[in-house]
Amino acid sequence: MKNRRGAIVPGIILILVGLVLLLQQLVPSFFGWDRLWPLFPTLGGVAFLTGWLFSRDREPGLLFVGTGATLVGLFFFPFTFGLFRWADMSRMWPAFPIIGGLAFLALFAGGRFRDWGAAGVGCVAMLVGIIAFGFTLFRFPRTLSVALLKLWPLGLIFIGLIALASAFLPRRGE
Repeated sequence: MKNRRGAIVPGIILILVGLVLLLQQLVPSFFGWDRLWPLFPTLGGVAFLTGWLFSRDREPGLLFVGTGATLVGLFFFPFTFGLFRWADMSRMWPAFPIIGGLAFLALFAGGRFRDWGAAGVGCVAMLVGIIAFGFTLFRFPRTLSVALLKLWPLGLIFIGLIALASAFLPRRGE
């Protein structure tokens, strides 16, 4: 019997797109394209994730792109469905470094925890997003804000240390 796993991703995508189009036909006021456009990055990301899951070689880049695209698409849904206003983006933008950080951590995990540079970039990006949310949502006091801004080079030092460690530590199988 032939391996037919290659039909899984297109099949899932066709079913999801068909369901969305059917709902758009049945309830057009709720499921208009002005609300559904985040489906494109979300479904594209899910396709990459599914491709990674069912591929033989499990290329970590598929996991990176799939994670990032899926999370970006999901992030925009509350805006298109009116849970957030587009003006709230001035406070919600720190989600993007967090999404990027999660994508880099997925790349690190997909590469069997070998690419410590990706882990470092992921951690620093997430830290930047979390600290930025502190500024945009919780309004850190001015003195704390100034102190944190002065310490940003620590992120570069952290990434440099990880790069050095990965250069000198033996890899599995060597």
